[in-house]
Amino acid sequence: GARLPPRDARDVADLLDSHAMGWYLCYFLHRHLDFRREELQALADMAGCGADIKWREPHGGVDHSPFWRVYIPTEELAVEVCRRSVLTRALIEVWGEGDTQEELNAAVKAFPDERKDPYIAEGTTFKVCVEDFGKTEHGTEKNPWSHVVARIDALKPVLQFRGRARMKGPQHLFWSVESAAADDLKGVPSDIPPRRYFGRVVAVGDRSPLSKYDLKKRRYLGPTSMDVEMGLVMCNMIQARPGGVVWDPFCGTGSLLINAAHFGAHTLGSDIDIRVIKWGKKDKRTGQNVDVWTNFEDYGLEPPVGLLRMDLHKNAWTGSAHVEGTLQGVVGDPPYGVRAGGRKSGGRKRGEDGSVKPVPEEHRENHIPSTAPYPFSECMDDLMDASARLLAMGGRLAFFIPAAADPEDAASAGVDSVPSHPMLTLRASSVQLLSARWGRRLVTFEKVKPYDSVVALKARETLRERRKTEGGVEDLLERMREIVYQPRGDAAGVDEDGN
Repeated sequence: GARLPPRDARDVADLLDSHAMGWYLCYFLHRHLDFRREELQALADMAGCGADIKWREPHGGVDHSPFWRVYIPTEELAVEVCRRSVLTRALIEVWGEGDTQEELNAAVKAFPDERKDPYIAEGTTFKVCVEDFGKTEHGTEKNPWSHVVARIDALKPVLQFRGRARMKGPQHLFWSVESAAADDLKGVPSDIPPRRYFGRVVAVGDRSPLSKYDLKKRRYLGPTSMDVEMGLVMCNMIQARPGGVVWDPFCGTGSLLINAAHFGAHTLGSDIDIRVIKWGKKDKRTGQNVDVWTNFEDYGLEPPVGLLRMDLHKNAWTGSAHVEGTLQGVVGDPPYGVRAGGRKSGGRKRGEDGSVKPVPEEHRENHIPSTAPYPFSECMDDLMDASARLLAMGGRLAFFIPAAADPEDAASAGVDSVPSHPMLTLRASSVQLLSARWGRRLVTFEKVKPYDSVVALKARETLRERRKTEGGVEDLLERMREIVYQPRGDAAGVDEDGN
């Protein structure tokens, strides 16, 4: 985010904002740090308030702190935005904050009474939870709530709850949050300063799908099945929703389709490997045959509209005007594997006259079409162009591309840029580190112009020419392999001659 004024100027602004309507403490999880604000922004865009969202850096100015400030115009919109977020713990109307209990109490006292009274009045029910960051406090065996009572007692000089405490189904929920001091932190960065917060919880994120769709319990699974948390984030980025059709062109065992269906979308999958689409495999425990459909049945989700054996490079919808602009979202994890790249149709031996020997009728049912290597740059171009044609205006595309962990490595090897298309605009770009050397970048695009085949073809040809002259290595994956397999201590990337 943009750098802010000096700390002393921000102290005054923070106090004013803590009293201003619409400003909330956005308490993130300490996971997938580069994705947290991007996910919430995508959900705000879907709710129609994306242009109104404002961010303020956390106390201490530490970018990876979980305590960001966000402005959302109304409380109703805040609930709508937060309720399906995977990486947001809660949106909190802060009644007070400070480095010490004394500072916190002074801030709570200064918070306008007319804003506090409706939630602490007689006849209301409430619950206070301790939701600390970097530390865990527990009650005693005799009194498991003693640590919560201690927090409430500490606030008593400035805040009296006149309603009744209710552990289940309270009308109003309050969180007491403390960020641990550096020497108390458990496995999180020590540069996040200690801080105390107290406020009313306006909305909480939803982590329940993580256990429901746990891969360990799933019957049909593959080695590249997308983990549930990231899959849900990806589907939030494309704004998967009821009534929309979401296509995964590399669907495999259907993990991303399950995530999209969870949000109510109609799903459509395709893959070049007919074995995962059609045949499935035997369940080791039951001996039954399981496939993509099995998972949807197990979860009680609407099954896919269709599963197609299809090559993205020669997809069945090329030139079909009636399907253009019909999809709400496209989401996928392309075959960018550093060890093994993707495949496309081709590779069959041809006769001297260039003809291909037809597959005998008796073998057509179980025939596995031959394939040829599919350079990742070509795969990206095909995916971008197919999405630009098939997405409705405002529809979204999200997919992963390989990324180097070190920005200097990325720049020198030419893997720091993202793909482009004249009909699509980049909405988000977030990196997930997978090792000390490399990771993957989720890029999210939105369709902003009607598809124009002439403009699209010209842009693609220009891009191909630029790749040939700028990098010396056309395939992005080849440049990534140089980073991943380069011995430590050697300079990663290509040399001055592009080799």
